[in-house]
Amino acid sequence: MQGRMSHQERREVWRERIAAFYDSGLSASQFCAEHGLKSHQFWYWLRRLRNETAPGTHDTTFVSVVTTSSPSDTGRSPLTLRVGSVEIDVHPGYDASTLAELIRLVMHVC
Repeated sequence: MQGRMSHQERREVWRERIAAFYDSGLSASQFCAEHGLKSHQFWYWLRRLRNETAPGTHDTTFVSVVTTSSPSDTGRSPLTLRVGSVEIDVHPGYDASTLAELIRLVMHVC
């Protein structure tokens, strides 16, 4: 059967797709739609390839969350997220899915 890919070939195709996703700047759903991918397969391979790294290369870390407020801006102050050396200010009215995608991308890079 010449049409079937080996396990290693399939893994390499998905490595390339995941790399293209990170380079694209698109959300996962946008990337899947543009490339004709099923989102459940995309997320499966993203998790699988992320977990294949050599033991000890990715340590579990905690992310500090710092809230700031001033008396004149109670309830409207931004939330600052720190991931490694990156700080993200999250203002009221943010888009949760965009923030989640941004955090995933930053954690991948850091």
